[in-house]
Amino acid sequence: MIITTLNNGGKMKKIKVGIIGAGGISHFHIEAYKTIPEVEVVAICDPNEAKLSFVAEKFGILKRFENWENIINENLDIVSICSPNAFHAQQSIAALKSGKHVICEKPVAINVEETESIINTVQQTNNKFMVAFCHRFASHSQFIKKMVENNQMGEIYFAKASCLRRRGIPGLGTWFTTKKLAGGGPLIDIGVHILDLAVYLMGCPDPRLVVGVTYNKFKNQAVDGGWPPIWSRVGDKPTGVFDVEDLAAGFIKFNNNATLFLEASWAGNSESGLKIALMGTKNGVQYWTEATPPLRVYGEMNGVVTDTIAEFPPVNTYRAEIEHFVNCVRNNTQPITTPKEILTVVKIIEGIYRSAETGRPVELT
Repeated sequence: MIITTLNNGGKMKKIKVGIIGAGGISHFHIEAYKTIPEVEVVAICDPNEAKLSFVAEKFGILKRFENWENIINENLDIVSICSPNAFHAQQSIAALKSGKHVICEKPVAINVEETESIINTVQQTNNKFMVAFCHRFASHSQFIKKMVENNQMGEIYFAKASCLRRRGIPGLGTWFTTKKLAGGGPLIDIGVHILDLAVYLMGCPDPRLVVGVTYNKFKNQAVDGGWPPIWSRVGDKPTGVFDVEDLAAGFIKFNNNATLFLEASWAGNSESGLKIALMGTKNGVQYWTEATPPLRVYGEMNGVVTDTIAEFPPVNTYRAEIEHFVNCVRNNTQPITTPKEILTVVKIIEGIYRSAETGRPVELT
């Protein structure tokens, strides 16, 4: 992707970027920024001094801060928020109010109230804001989205979405498994990706009813999932806390009577991988990372039921999402994640957790 917007002098304006959080995901953000002309990562912050130094040295970032509030005062155009979930809302709002455009790692926040505060701040400041849902940029996702937009799916009335691991809890005993920092387990960690993709592909209908369950059966058996990458855990000191679920599932009914079944796990005796299936009145489609080829379209031709397979070239989805956001900043266009989509995803996650806690369905308004 080539970024061509010029400033008044006829030259491409350099965009300055700051990174909040030096954990594993920050490496993917920084590497993507470094591939874009006239974009420079000039500052990074993290309270873990060892981790901060490691990432800053690796990528040649000169300005380093242990306090994230210091980076907000820097002369920056974009801030990438790569910190633990509990800090996303506070840091996003502060960065937006200071005049920065913000791309925030998923989940955008840990509850609806925080999410609404972010969206209100975006509207007040008129700055760009995007949630880093990289799976939207995959080839198969864009293919399915075009099918939907071209009415090749017909009415989408039922969907299934899952992101499952057999034995893969991220950073055992780190902030990932600590509720006050993460907000939850696999549902809010990896399930949020496939939920967002389903909502995006279904056209973001309004959720009406949620039924959810959570389980924690493998906290003493599951192995470390390898995320964040071992080499990025410099200075980490796991506390051993594990007070979140290892599996969550939900059933969502929308106002248009479409329904979605959602599963997310870090550990369980099941199939694994990322899978999404949409059933429409004209065609159905399924994408599963563990299938060969991974995408299949179910339909009918000349009165005969048909299966169509499709293969796609690989896409660096992290690079694609960062390029997209930089383009939005340069060209004053709207990011791919809309306020309604962002809020809908959080409403559903919060509803699943509330339903699991109370043992009752939750009506959403």
